[in-house]
Amino acid sequence: MVRKIWIVALAACGSTSKPPLPAWSKSLPDSSVMGSWRGYAASRGIIHLHSPYSWDACDDMPRDPLPLGTVNEACLDDLRTALCTENIDFADLTDHGDTMSDEDFPTLFNMRGSDTAIMDPTTGDQIASQMTCDDGHVVTITVGTENSIMPIMLHHHVPGAQADREAIYTAYTPDAVAAFRDAGGLAWIAHTEQHPIADLRMLQPDGIEVYNLHANIDPKIRGPYLGLDPTGAIDAALQFTAGGPNGPEPDLALLSFLEVNQPAVTAWNQALGDGRHLPATAGSDAHQNALPTIMPDGERGDSYRRVLRWFGNVVLVHDRNDPTEIESALAAGRLFAVFEMLGTPTGFDIHATTPAGAVAELGDTVQTGATLVVAIPTILGLDPSLPAPEIHATVLHVDATGATPVATNDVGGQIELPLVEPGAYRVEITMVPHHLGPYLGDLGPSSAEVEVPWIYASPIYVQ
Repeated sequence: MVRKIWIVALAACGSTSKPPLPAWSKSLPDSSVMGSWRGYAASRGIIHLHSPYSWDACDDMPRDPLPLGTVNEACLDDLRTALCTENIDFADLTDHGDTMSDEDFPTLFNMRGSDTAIMDPTTGDQIASQMTCDDGHVVTITVGTENSIMPIMLHHHVPGAQADREAIYTAYTPDAVAAFRDAGGLAWIAHTEQHPIADLRMLQPDGIEVYNLHANIDPKIRGPYLGLDPTGAIDAALQFTAGGPNGPEPDLALLSFLEVNQPAVTAWNQALGDGRHLPATAGSDAHQNALPTIMPDGERGDSYRRVLRWFGNVVLVHDRNDPTEIESALAAGRLFAVFEMLGTPTGFDIHATTPAGAVAELGDTVQTGATLVVAIPTILGLDPSLPAPEIHATVLHVDATGATPVATNDVGGQIELPLVEPGAYRVEITMVPHHLGPYLGDLGPSSAEVEVPWIYASPIYVQ
């Protein structure tokens, strides 16, 4: 549940005009600009997303009271428009089980207009829908549910009447995980910061969140679970309500409170140290229900567009709109999470080569003696008039003894690392985003002078 945070806009301050800056883009570029990988293409996705079929979406008004079930079309339109504006290739909806379990499964795709249903040719189940944007961009939409466990990309409801389905969706047991897999989905863990490693060992999920936006915002999570100042995110976000010619770019509000979700990262390392093959994603957890204040750009603070602009997940597939391929890539761990607010990465690559010349991708397993190759990304289209960011790459080797940095790079190019020890090898790319400092206006560049996560890549495994 997301706690409502009300922010009062501050008065505009300062009268000095901003120096000319390259225009800030409110839209992400097409995912194809990130590159290609040995026949694979990028598919940009939002994993953990709420529609009007979650009871707490749309400022707790997701559906009209009468007639019961009529969705908040204005809020739904905000979501659908945001998916197009931000060039999202796939959206894994995860509405809460107590309000999605009583709907016919196809209803949950929120299809409108010319949307197309994607059917499983074997079972006849609808497994996805596809929305075509005005510019021809296609968004593939799937259905899941967020509760104690977050199954994603279900092919149909779990069995039973509404009460039976809700009981399964809200359960926290290995049997529920099995039921989600039987329903064609993957069992993910959201809000990993709230799940002890003993629970992850019990549940054996298919993947976890290594970052969750609302964990960084909600005072009731930041303090108890992340060990951060409970109101720190609210205090930081207040600064971005300032307008005027030297007000900060509202889309950069995340920069003021973006921090590593260390308990989630630690749990991931512990699970990998157990020998689990476990991919990780970043959860947007967007509801459009937390920051209703209108920012200087005319949008509410937590607009679907703004939140979807901040970060997402990139899976490597042959067809970026094929839901079966996307699900297979997620299951295999052929993916990375990226905070694109900092910049869209280009030239990024991780693979391993064997002495025989074979190539292993993210999520694959190789024998000792292979070589890990990491191409360090740069920011797509970075204007040379802006200060240069500092980009730092770290390879971590994770085994039962913990997570150990085994290679670093601060200068670009690539890392080549012989893989001599069994375990998981994962890559983190961090950044000091100096190039965003000029967009902070009267706030000054201090928030752009702190190292923050840019990319979390799922591992390659060595045995």
